[in-house]
Amino acid sequence: MVSVFSGFIFTDDIMIKQIGFALAIGILIDAFLIRMIFVPAVMSMFGDKVWLLPKWLDKLLPNLDIEGEKLIQELEKDSKLKKKNG
Repeated sequence: MVSVFSGFIFTDDIMIKQIGFALAIGILIDAFLIRMIFVPAVMSMFGDKVWLLPKWLDKLLPNLDIEGEKLIQELEKDSKLKKKNG
């Protein structure tokens, strides 16, 4: 992305040059400073607490069953009840 946005610097239009330069610098800062220095440093400082979800937020978020584990459990429970009853 940096190389694509840097390519805009070589155009004749001054506005496109400014936008290309700003976006290239923004991507560089994000990629190198934020994602390679600050995020790992904060994660190492907080340790396992980084992965904890506040209880109030856990109540608000929906419980998504992407892989269908609850469906499989329900089907197994139903099959056990059918074997037991008949």
